Amino acid sequence: YQVLREPTLSLHPTSLLTQMAEDQKDDTPIFVEGNQDLFQYVLDYHRDRKVNLPITVSKDAVLRELKRYNLEPADDQIVEDGICYPSVKRRMTRFEAELREQQRQTAAVLLGQLYAQAALLKVSQDEGEGFYVSALDVERMLSFDRDHKERLAGQKSLVFKLFGGVSPQMLQESESLQRFARSYGYSTSVSQKREEMLAFDIDFD
Repeated sequence: YQVLREPTLSLHPTSLLTQMAEDQKDDTPIFVEGNQDLFQYVLDYHRDRKVNLPITVSKDAVLRELKRYNLEPADDQIVEDGICYPSVKRRMTRFEAELREQQRQTAAVLLGQLYAQAALLKVSQDEGEGFYVSALDVERMLSFDRDHKERLAGQKSLVFKLFGGVSPQMLQESESLQRFARSYGYSTSVSQKREEMLAFDIDFD
């Protein structure tokens, strides 16, 4: 650091830095022992007789460091910056929007898997060349899956809530549905007859 004797140091005649500078007769550097991360605040106080601290810096730690240099600031000379609430709110809003979109994408993947599983059941039952899978088919599959019935019984309402933001296009583009259609030679068409959770019908032609 480079510090001016006038006026920076001369404002604080009892300061350790001032005394060391007065004892120094040439321009050789002065070496001091202290916290290098907090030294900038020591210099701020020398220059301005005031220190503005970000919320990431401890006020007590700065006061101890100032005392090391024989500086005794008044309480109102150490100002702690508050949280910038508009900025924090903007970041929170952006994060919440990103999180909701991630949840929608995850829900679309899960719902696509459920519809693909229901379609596979229909194929195994020889439904013919063309068939459709409805929301009711998925609900029945969830309700009567013997191996998972007990587990799904407690999760069913939660599962349904997850699908509220899924659009027909998101379901249409589901990797599970696309893979099923490619594997069995079907084309798919997703429709939503009611704007409710799981209220999708998929035609397989």
